[in-house]
Amino acid sequence: MLTTLVVVLLGAATLLLHELVSNRKAWVADLRTHADLVAGASTAALEFEDQEAARESLFLLKAQPRILSAALYDVNGRLFASYAAANTLLNARRAVDAPTFEPRFRGSILEVAYPIERGGKRLGTLYVSARHDIWPRLLLFTVALLGLSGVGLIIAFYLFGNLQRRITAPLENITQVAREVISTRNWALRAPATDTRDIDLLVQAFNRLLLECQTRTSELEQEVATRRNAEHELREADRQKDVFLATLAHELRNPLAPMTSAVALLQVSRTSPETRDKAVNVLDRQIRNMVRLVNDLLDASRATTGKLTLDLEPLDMGDLVSTAVEDAKCLAQRQGLALSLDLPQETVCVNGDAVRLVQVLANLLNNACQYTPRGGRVEVTLRTEPSSVLIAIRDNGVGVAPDMQARIFDMFEQADNSPTRVNTGLGVGLTLCRQIIELHHGEVTMTSEGAGRGSCFTVRLPRLECACNDDGHLHGPDAVHLRPLHILIADDNVDTADNFAELLRSSGHIVNVVHDGEAALRLAQATGPDIALLDIGMPKLDGYEVARQLRRSELTRDIHLVAISGWGFAADKEAARLAGFDHHLIKPVDPDELVKLLVDGFEEFVASRPGDLV
Repeated sequence: MLTTLVVVLLGAATLLLHELVSNRKAWVADLRTHADLVAGASTAALEFEDQEAARESLFLLKAQPRILSAALYDVNGRLFASYAAANTLLNARRAVDAPTFEPRFRGSILEVAYPIERGGKRLGTLYVSARHDIWPRLLLFTVALLGLSGVGLIIAFYLFGNLQRRITAPLENITQVAREVISTRNWALRAPATDTRDIDLLVQAFNRLLLECQTRTSELEQEVATRRNAEHELREADRQKDVFLATLAHELRNPLAPMTSAVALLQVSRTSPETRDKAVNVLDRQIRNMVRLVNDLLDASRATTGKLTLDLEPLDMGDLVSTAVEDAKCLAQRQGLALSLDLPQETVCVNGDAVRLVQVLANLLNNACQYTPRGGRVEVTLRTEPSSVLIAIRDNGVGVAPDMQARIFDMFEQADNSPTRVNTGLGVGLTLCRQIIELHHGEVTMTSEGAGRGSCFTVRLPRLECACNDDGHLHGPDAVHLRPLHILIADDNVDTADNFAELLRSSGHIVNVVHDGEAALRLAQATGPDIALLDIGMPKLDGYEVARQLRRSELTRDIHLVAISGWGFAADKEAARLAGFDHHLIKPVDPDELVKLLVDGFEEFVASRPGDLV
């Protein structure tokens, strides 16, 4: 409105100025026209100095009421003739060199000086004065302009008010919303819609911009949170790695110390048989501890990466639990604990992997025995529900603190991480238990009333409504008596190969040892052994290539081939099978497992050559 007012005032002032200039020009032109007529009529009177004729010429102006006076001066500036209305005074003389054709306005009076000449010779000057109406007309024009400007301003006020409602107000709303978004970072705010199409398009575009900013901001916040969580997880994993490495170094040094002492005792020539037996038992026990640590770590890694597989079959859980409890009795007796077992009268079956389930139960029982002080008790209970089987292992030992219960099943976590702890382990046993049970579509949980108040681990498995088959097949010396077998051992680790050879020779077998793939292939083709134990990673020819060449030869294709490798993933076992191996053993090989394998291998020979059984 201020802009419109300024424009209207400037327009009115321009029109007024134009009107003033136009009226002045019109009056000057009109008065000069009359003066020109009078001057033409007065030329002869001045030339012949005929004053009477001059007065008659001047009296022609009497018909014009707005002309106040007219005076005719000769060339010397003396008044020659005049005409004047009432109350009008005239000058008796005028300056000879007074300017002509220069109109002069004095208030409401207009004066004009007009020269009278003939043939270029000046004869005199005519002065005419008249009353003009420029100012009244200008006032009237001003009033008209003010009226029109007022009407225009009223119309503009109405239009601008409508514009304010339809355009300016929505724009101010957008501005206000933008300020609030900037100050509060609240991207959920929206500008209200309007009924003006073009402005509504702008409002919609602004709201879509806010929505896009809200979406992008939410995504960025989520990404930042994800990155923070990932960073936290990486830091936690790094912390767990450091704890694990420190624990691994500690746990591997623990068995190495007694093993070193036992080896030193065995090297002393004067050692008594009892001391030698004790040293051998120490070596056997500590080696089994190291194997258990490594196997737990490898199994946990396989389960974490989804490479742990199960051999599922119907199982009697009562037998499995009894076996696990029977194996744990020795540890319980050494700890001075009371170990009890409560089984239902009915047969309880599950679909599971017997080896893995016994591994879980043994791990939980070992933990219960290790973390229960001397004189305590460990109770194992097997119960059934309509669709589940529950195995509870309860102790009255050290218990678990509340802040530890939420992460007791996490990798490398241990209830006691102090340097003075007496219990050993890498902190992967419970993680492995949970992963194995989850692969069986079950769950394992822990409850504890706090430190020093014991704990209870519960394994829940889906129940199988069927009778479990009791496999009476036995392995070992009672199953079949072995004739001496011709065995080839090929391993680039000299100590491993020689130890296996001595173990098998002590059982009456004929054993040949080589340390590379080419030697293994030549000796097998020359002697035709019954069984060949081949290391995979040998120089010159690896175990896979040796097996393939043995299978291609008529003389050696029936040899029972056993792969020995430090890699035990499913892909490694499949590669061994494709190369022609009958079995796949993972280092370090348990002597009992090797004996069982020899029994199985010999039974295959019995099936094809019954005459060899002695």
